[in-house]
Amino acid sequence: MTPGRLIDATPVADDWWLIRLEWHAGRPAPGQWLWLDLNGQRLCLPVRDADTGEGWVAGILPGACLPEGLRPGLAVSVSSLQGQAITPDIDDTLLVIGENLGVGPAIALAEQQADQTRLALLGGGHGIPGRRVPSRFFVPALSDIAIAGLASLEQAGVPARIALDEERPGVHEGSVIELASRYLSDTPAHQRSGLRLIAFGPWQSLHPFRQGVAANVGRAEWVELPSR
Repeated sequence: MTPGRLIDATPVADDWWLIRLEWHAGRPAPGQWLWLDLNGQRLCLPVRDADTGEGWVAGILPGACLPEGLRPGLAVSVSSLQGQAITPDIDDTLLVIGENLGVGPAIALAEQQADQTRLALLGGGHGIPGRRVPSRFFVPALSDIAIAGLASLEQAGVPARIALDEERPGVHEGSVIELASRYLSDTPAHQRSGLRLIAFGPWQSLHPFRQGVAANVGRAEWVELPSR
């Protein structure tokens, strides 16, 4: 662990926070994360964005996971980069999944690969760090259980659907993995075989999913994020 300093600690939507800190050790990317010691608490910060020219890296975390007293300038301890950057091929058709801490990097990847992302599925037990809107994209396999998209992804031209533990308009009440399983189960085999699935989330959710219906996609990558 090396000393660092917070540049930003800013609430966004649904009690998620943008955490941005000094960074001068290469260019981080979605698929990687850092360990932070922050006000006496150890946190996993999945990479959402970075700017090597300005010298910072950023992620978004649920407020429920954060200690009190966050402020710009706060001293932190930071690990080296963990995990592997996700680098889709130019001809990939992507199904992007993000659950809980995996939501931030999933949104980032879908934004970066907007032209290649067929669908992004997001959510979990902490709300969603963005504005929910009625989606202009029709997803037949999910039309009876989820119709809300994410405003930032709608603007980028990316269809998205949301699953949360609590009932909200247009949102599937349940897990993201249930939503993904429903989508894949109702997708013809020839279309599934052309998908590259990229999932960000905790091992305990991703492991059974990868052994089940997700085994039928063309390619799959699993970014298993620690919860602490």
